[in-house]
Amino acid sequence: MPPSPMQLPSRFLRLFEACQRAGGRALAVGGAVRDHCRGEAPKDLDVEVHGLQPGVLEGVMRELGRVGEVGKSFGVYKLRLGGDEVDVSVPRRDRRAVGPGAARGHKGIEAEADPLLGVREAARRRDLTINAIAWDPLARVYEDPWGGIHDIERKLLRAVDPATFVEDPLRALRVAQFAGRFGFDVEPALLELCAGMPLADLPCERVWGEVEKLLTRSPRPSLGWRVADAAGMWAQVVPEWAGNPAAATLLDRLAGVPIDGVQRRLSLLLAGACAGLPVPSAESALDRLNVQRIDGYRVRVQVLALVAEATARPVTDTAILRAADRCDLELLARLVDSEALLERSAALGVQRGPLPPLLKGADLVGLGVAPGPAMGELLAALREAQLALAVSTPAEALDWVRGRV
Repeated sequence: MPPSPMQLPSRFLRLFEACQRAGGRALAVGGAVRDHCRGEAPKDLDVEVHGLQPGVLEGVMRELGRVGEVGKSFGVYKLRLGGDEVDVSVPRRDRRAVGPGAARGHKGIEAEADPLLGVREAARRRDLTINAIAWDPLARVYEDPWGGIHDIERKLLRAVDPATFVEDPLRALRVAQFAGRFGFDVEPALLELCAGMPLADLPCERVWGEVEKLLTRSPRPSLGWRVADAAGMWAQVVPEWAGNPAAATLLDRLAGVPIDGVQRRLSLLLAGACAGLPVPSAESALDRLNVQRIDGYRVRVQVLALVAEATARPVTDTAILRAADRCDLELLARLVDSEALLERSAALGVQRGPLPPLLKGADLVGLGVAPGPAMGELLAALREAQLALAVSTPAEALDWVRGRV
């Protein structure tokens, strides 16, 4: 059964109508169409305009809203329509650079606008058939020259054109994350293509973008994880993760755990991906992905602490309090699947953060302790006494300090 018509807001239809009046044909393309055909709500809208030269298209868009130039030389724009931003492009033809200085692979491909290329050939540039479906909201028809709708129905990832697919090695990782996100199988011929693609020279930022989507957007990350492992992708980009099926199973459990905060959830999933590794190996994995802080949150520090504490598995109150100084105990409890740790850390008041210090430097000044290294050593010793449950109130802490100055 063909998918239902894709309904677009009237403010977007103005663009399609304006292109038609100018003699062109605008089509909705890409992820929004794919997601609608999968029964999901579309998000960002991409529009491909056939039959209009870039200069003409630019003039049409400027009558509708503010136009930003992403790649004017090959017909790629961002159109602001009220509070929405739409990616608008002209079909492009790939031309391989030649000569002794020409780059190899995807970097050696130059794109040039070709508004007369046609729907089928324009779709050939796309990676997978499910991403090569277009919707004409004025004619109310789908253009599906490569069978993407049928592949969505049978939940299959298949390359549009093997010859063009391999030109961008990142597409292999995208196959893995789509397998995890959508729960689709990978056609054996596509898996073989992915296995032969060189990934080691990809910038870590691009690799991390696909890994993050696999971890955070997948109901079952194991599906994508195993695709990446079977095709040798982990061996190339994060060798510490290669050949570790236990991580795949753990990630599926963690994906269903409700965790507040995007960065906290990402830290938990990364810790799951690194679970069982020695801390230096986990550190190497994070280095390869250049995972540091995300929006100020110390993801790297949190992940390494979780990996270390998962091995120690704190049980006593003192061990739990010490662990709270190093990592988020709610995340640790979820990682090791321990309701007992979750409940005890909550009872001790450290499930989401460490115990607050009993005294500060200003309190010690009042006792005659001068600022400096000696004060720092005294505060550190007091903290140890607090974590060992030797002192638990500010009054007890003051007495403890008085006995040492």
